[in-house]
Amino acid sequence: MAAGATVVAVSTDNLSGAETAVALFGADFPILYTSRDSAVPESYGVFNLFGDGLASASIFLVTEGNEIAWRSIGRDYTHQVDPGDIIKQLGMLGA
Repeated sequence: MAAGATVVAVSTDNLSGAETAVALFGADFPILYTSRDSAVPESYGVFNLFGDGLASASIFLVTEGNEIAWRSIGRDYTHQVDPGDIIKQLGMLGA
């Protein structure tokens, strides 16, 4: 938990997909994955936004009180958030 928030990833991949992402990107934050149950991405409001049955590429900063402090919802499957934007938001949370 940095600056009073945690980065959380939500994926509709199976566990091997999540493990691959961790290995590839060196992620040290929780990845909530679900390949058979869409309840988690639905609860974050990012499931099937483009009619593809997948979770949209999105970033959430979650506070210690489990409140979503900031989010970036993917505009399409190629959407990427600049890491500087995440760091800026974390800094604002810690101010």
